[in-house]
Amino acid sequence: MSGAYLSDVLFLLGFAVAVVTIPLVTLAAFGWLRPHYPEALKAEAYESGMPQASIPRRPFHMAYYNFALVFIVFEVETLLLFAVAPILRDAGWLGLAEVGAFVALVALSLFYAWRKGALVWR
Repeated sequence: MSGAYLSDVLFLLGFAVAVVTIPLVTLAAFGWLRPHYPEALKAEAYESGMPQASIPRRPFHMAYYNFALVFIVFEVETLLLFAVAPILRDAGWLGLAEVGAFVALVALSLFYAWRKGALVWR
């Protein structure tokens, strides 16, 4: 092994040790130095000074779930179309056909969700 290689390996090893130890030492020091006054009032959920209105883990209506799934499908479609848009001119007719097939598939899923009543808010 050459001296430059050994020097690089030792530098990386020292850097890895520093990356691990500095955050751990900092967290330990702050945990040791901070004031700690446990009280029952501090353990409660904070809602602008008002008492809690209901339990936080109550079940929610399935309409929210369906609406969220449809929203995510169309957010992903928007992101993919924005990613493809700059290179669409260079892709030619084949690229345009692929994007058209993608948009048609997403439109078909929108039509399916509409027919199933996923877009109706009750």
